[in-house]
Amino acid sequence: MAYGQTGTGKTYTLGKLGKDDAAGRGIMLRALEDIIGNISTSSDTIEVSYFQLYKESIQDLLATEKTNIHINEDPKTGEVSLPGATVVKIQDLDNFLQLLQVGEGNRHAANTKMNTESSRSHAILMVHIRRAVNEKVNFGINSPEKGSRSDLFDGKDIPIVRKGKLLIVDLAGSERIDKSGSEGLLLEEAKFINLSLSSLGKCINALAENSPHIPTRDSKLTRLLCDSFGGTARTSLIITIGPSARHHAETASTIMFGQRAMRIVNTVKVKEEFDYESLCRKLENQVDNLTADIERQQKLRDDDKYELEKQLRECQENFAEANKILVTRSEQHQLEKATYQKVLADTTQMYEKKIAELIKQIEDEHARSESVEEQLDLMKKLLSENQKSIQNHQMESSRHQNALVDTTQIYEKKIAELVKQLQDEHARFEVAEEQLDLAKRLLTDHQKTMQGQKEIDELELKFQEMYQLQENTLHKLQLLKSENKDLLEEKATLNEKLDSVSQRLSEEEKQRKAIENELVKLKRAVPENDNDFEDKTSYAKEDINKQSSEFGNRTGSYRSNQLRGTLSGQRATIAKICEEVGLQKILQLLASEDSDIQIHAVKVVANLAAEDINQKRIVDEGGLDALLMLLHSSENTTILRVVSGAIANLAMNEQNQGLIIDKRGAQLLAKTASKTDDPQTLRMVAGALANLCGNEKLLLLLKEDGGVKALLGMVRSGSSDVIAQVARGLANFAKCESRGIIQGHRTGRSLLMDDGSLAWLIANSNTASASTRRHIELALCHLAQNEDNANDFISGGGVKVLFGISEESSREDIRNLAKKSLRLNSSLQAEMHMQW
Repeated sequence: MAYGQTGTGKTYTLGKLGKDDAAGRGIMLRALEDIIGNISTSSDTIEVSYFQLYKESIQDLLATEKTNIHINEDPKTGEVSLPGATVVKIQDLDNFLQLLQVGEGNRHAANTKMNTESSRSHAILMVHIRRAVNEKVNFGINSPEKGSRSDLFDGKDIPIVRKGKLLIVDLAGSERIDKSGSEGLLLEEAKFINLSLSSLGKCINALAENSPHIPTRDSKLTRLLCDSFGGTARTSLIITIGPSARHHAETASTIMFGQRAMRIVNTVKVKEEFDYESLCRKLENQVDNLTADIERQQKLRDDDKYELEKQLRECQENFAEANKILVTRSEQHQLEKATYQKVLADTTQMYEKKIAELIKQIEDEHARSESVEEQLDLMKKLLSENQKSIQNHQMESSRHQNALVDTTQIYEKKIAELVKQLQDEHARFEVAEEQLDLAKRLLTDHQKTMQGQKEIDELELKFQEMYQLQENTLHKLQLLKSENKDLLEEKATLNEKLDSVSQRLSEEEKQRKAIENELVKLKRAVPENDNDFEDKTSYAKEDINKQSSEFGNRTGSYRSNQLRGTLSGQRATIAKICEEVGLQKILQLLASEDSDIQIHAVKVVANLAAEDINQKRIVDEGGLDALLMLLHSSENTTILRVVSGAIANLAMNEQNQGLIIDKRGAQLLAKTASKTDDPQTLRMVAGALANLCGNEKLLLLLKEDGGVKALLGMVRSGSSDVIAQVARGLANFAKCESRGIIQGHRTGRSLLMDDGSLAWLIANSNTASASTRRHIELALCHLAQNEDNANDFISGGGVKVLFGISEESSREDIRNLAKKSLRLNSSLQAEMHMQW
């Protein structure tokens, strides 16, 4: 942990990146480099969280959307954790360097008189290290029951994890308001910083004195660091002091803080525990694998079962089909067998008959063979008779053929007659079809006639509907006449009401005049000098401080205290007026036709706007709109000057800045700057525009509305106060652009390059005014950090001027910033080497 006054090098010691030179790295990078070099990637893990404590709100630097992270404290172990913070696992040193760059870009920083890059929050880097320890664990359980713990782990070791936590704390520096010149938002931030550091000091005193009660809950910072002091951690404290004699009191306080902290005794304890999460994940993976194997085997069994069932169904279907075919074939075979048996029986009977006949014939032949000779003659006779019979048979056959030819001719004639009859029937069929088509056409004509009748019926219905519509129209006309009569009566009633409202308005006008008379009576209490109203912007404070530093005598301090007393008295007087008259009535007087009343009313509003507590009321009740209307319409120099100062006071608030831009306030300020030559008015306008230049979100809109061009145009007045505000506005504009480029959400050439801002800054870099020169040097350093502006710097001679700032500037922080800009911009560095 680094503790010390603002601007003494805490962030430099802990968080310096050292991109170009490894020897310039801070403790954060060196610590992570040492840790990464002494771990094993197989058994060790490193996780990092990076957050800031800004105005008692814990904000994540690695995820800007997390703005209010809660602190969680383990009721058993008392260990403090941030469950809502982003946790990133670190692989190597380059990965950590990128995270550190993102976190540093999101951290709150501001420009004060003590430090141009003053940290406005406590930054805490939390590193968690887990190491797996391979040691056997004996449970001492011998249970014979199945499913016991010894059976569950089956002789396997439960993994042990050793945990370590490293906190690297970059505390915001303690500061005195009179030295840092903080005001507005910076003042509020300083209050929270000093409050948390005061709580830390109380805890250190209590621990050093062995007090029974340690007030760690007074601040979120002490809650986060409760185990670093008097706990189980090894704590190292870095004390940073300033060498200047003017900081003797802060240096002595810081050293005494370190002496009290050295009296605290911590007891270092190694934190080991069973890594049940790792074992649980391992067992869950085994269960998942076994479950997957079982499911895969079950799926394979289901697939095999499905295939077997499918094959069984196919076999059953094939068997049923084969059985059916077999039965069919058996039936056919039985039928064929019966047929064959029947044919066989018939054939057998026929052959038996023929055999019997043959036997009989043989017997007859045997009987006749005895008388063959006797019958030979008879056979010859029979042969001759047979020859005769054959001749007769041939003759009969020829007769049968003639008869067959005659019969064939007869049948052919009959067939020809039938064909002719068929052709006649076909001709009659075609005639019938023609008659049928004619009947269909007649039927179609009849249907069309019927449709014409339907159209006539529809026309009659439409006519009846039109008649009904006419009657309805007449009825509506009568209703409209009656309504017109009612409206005339209402008009008469409204005229009566209007007369009553006119009477009330006249009464309110009388009341307004009475209030104006009261304001005239009270205007002696309001400061008569145009410049007596309080201008809350930083340039007024700078003028007072500049007078004190230049003269450095008791007379200057006395005048400054006298001026503060006068301003306090004016505030009390104006607050009394606001309570007696009311803010709403004072704002109404801004629209008065009397210029004197307008001047005194706007002075009251301007002085009220100088206090943060009054700004929201002024905006909510329409005060900003009224001021912008006056700025647009008035031609009075005094009114323009006071209105511009009031808007400059309101522009110190970030929310009001957006409203001013949305309501065309920047355009009205630019128009006012172009139409007046009064140095005091131009100073107020330039101060308002300079405050608007400090909002990164509004830069493009401000340029489009002519704000940057108007700033440069006001240089024509030649007034040192106006030029100082112009330089301050350009410095704010360049710093916002530089921050956006570092954070990575803005790229490209600067918006200031198109209006000749760089040429003006280079030409006036050696101005006699210390305040103006400081703002010009800051603007040039921030513009030089953008690589895309290198060509403009080289062509305009800005490299030589920037080199001169790095060597001859009166402020060390600006010299370091110029050297950093030259080192980061490679193009400017190359040009510088070429010239020298």
